[in-house]
Amino acid sequence: MALSQVYSKAQGLALPNTAGFVPGQGATHPRLILVGEAPGETELPTARPFTGRAGVKLDLMLAALGLTRQEVFITMAFHRRPTRMSPSGRTVNRPPTKAEMLAEGFLLDAELAALPQVPLLLMGNTALWRLYRGQVKDWHGQVLHAPLNRVVAGALVPGPMRRFGVTAHPAALLYRQATQAMVLADLAQLKPHLLLEATH
Repeated sequence: MALSQVYSKAQGLALPNTAGFVPGQGATHPRLILVGEAPGETELPTARPFTGRAGVKLDLMLAALGLTRQEVFITMAFHRRPTRMSPSGRTVNRPPTKAEMLAEGFLLDAELAALPQVPLLLMGNTALWRLYRGQVKDWHGQVLHAPLNRVVAGALVPGPMRRFGVTAHPAALLYRQATQAMVLADLAQLKPHLLLEATH
């Protein structure tokens, strides 16, 4: 099934308390795949990942790797905006549930299968749960070569071996200067061992 058909299938899912749809986007032949959590309010009008305040921190992270958005493919563990009502009655963001990620899991699996040789950067605990295991504190700054999870019959099962690094989600850099310092140190450590060589 072509990726465009997979996107259409994912958009047709009935998933309550979610809004919009943001496909993975980026280079046809990327040097790195970035996997985040889910789109937020600011991403929906443009249907582009990381266009809000977290996107500014993502650009900082890419600069630390010596990359631009034009050289990477950016996707998410869940491609819709998960929402909830705040006590004041506003619609606000929330993390996707495990059930939501499993229901839409075929989409991320298809995106990654289309780029089988490209290394990944898993950003945040949600991406780690969906594709590997543990938390950022267990693996940050490391390059691993291990099976990444696929969704089969509604459950996570080990899939193909992939090379990937782990760091915090860009949004985490908004709240603590120490987290930003940790992430920039992670990326300096990951850079020589993770990236595909540039081709000209």
